Amino acid sequence: MEQSQQQEGHAPHAVVGEALEVDLDSVTGSDVDSALGDTDKASISTSLTSKITNFRVENGRRYHAFDEDVYALPNDDQEIGRLDIQHHVWRLCLNGKLHLAPLSEHVQDVLDIGTGTGQWAIEFADQHPSATVLGTDLSPIQPAWTPPNCSFLIDNAEDEWIFDKQYDFIRSRMLLFGLHDWEKYFQQTFKNLKPGGWMEVHEPEFPLNWANTTDEKDAPFAKWSRLISEAGEKCGIDTMITKKFPTMIEKQGFVNIRHNSLQWPMGTWPKGQKEKVIGRWMIINTNEFLDAIALSWYTKYLGWKKEDVEAFLVDVRKDMYDPAKYYYWQLHIYSAQKPQTAT
Repeated sequence: MEQSQQQEGHAPHAVVGEALEVDLDSVTGSDVDSALGDTDKASISTSLTSKITNFRVENGRRYHAFDEDVYALPNDDQEIGRLDIQHHVWRLCLNGKLHLAPLSEHVQDVLDIGTGTGQWAIEFADQHPSATVLGTDLSPIQPAWTPPNCSFLIDNAEDEWIFDKQYDFIRSRMLLFGLHDWEKYFQQTFKNLKPGGWMEVHEPEFPLNWANTTDEKDAPFAKWSRLISEAGEKCGIDTMITKKFPTMIEKQGFVNIRHNSLQWPMGTWPKGQKEKVIGRWMIINTNEFLDAIALSWYTKYLGWKKEDVEAFLVDVRKDMYDPAKYYYWQLHIYSAQKPQTAT
């Protein structure tokens, strides 16, 4: 059951769905098996030139070329497939909803920062034909076919935002491995919202969590996630940044701050059919994510060799698939409103 609360200032906490509970009867090995938008401002309307489409390849994976090294994950077909799975998991968790912010049915201008494959922007545009939806991303990996009220723009969210209008709703999801300055992000979000407009962010926290009574911190899967956090520190990414979100959001002047938390299980260990379905999808999603981030960050920031990363990931996958391990991801959704009196 979904719960939602709101108040002025500090963020209340709500849990989306029930807390995960181990299903002891089902923990068995067999169960775990950006087209560009129109604009006259050259600073935000980058053409599809070689700078954008001349992707670089590292460790057998393809990465974005525009402002390279800003974002840690690849943009190849394998990653596109993973992002589509991830979008599906978010829809499952939120019971089909695309957002939790209380938007007007007739919302007009919507901005999707870090749109990825563009699925969210396209679906929102389909559901709100009177709205104009713009999705921005570092990579031009969005489909050519879009609703007439949806467009995409190649842009770096960490640069200054120079849009030609303010928005009713600005949202982002899973930017943890691409944003270095969240204070600036919330500042720019506030500035680019209309008075009374809403913003929403959906972000995970690292390292991994577990529901086992034993301490799994030195197990391969848990160690993998801890090393991701250590690598993040070396390149200016705080993987526990969500703990600072309430203070950051309030500091910018937002009101009606809402906090919802949710958990994504790894595998079918939790009770509940919905939780088991999410767990199966998360095994697939994380299996793709393991080397996507480790090959990039372990080699760049931790001094690992590619072959050592690949050997380590063999043990990580064995541990991840172990039905006796109750691993899960903790995620957070923050929604907040710009005051009607703000400019």
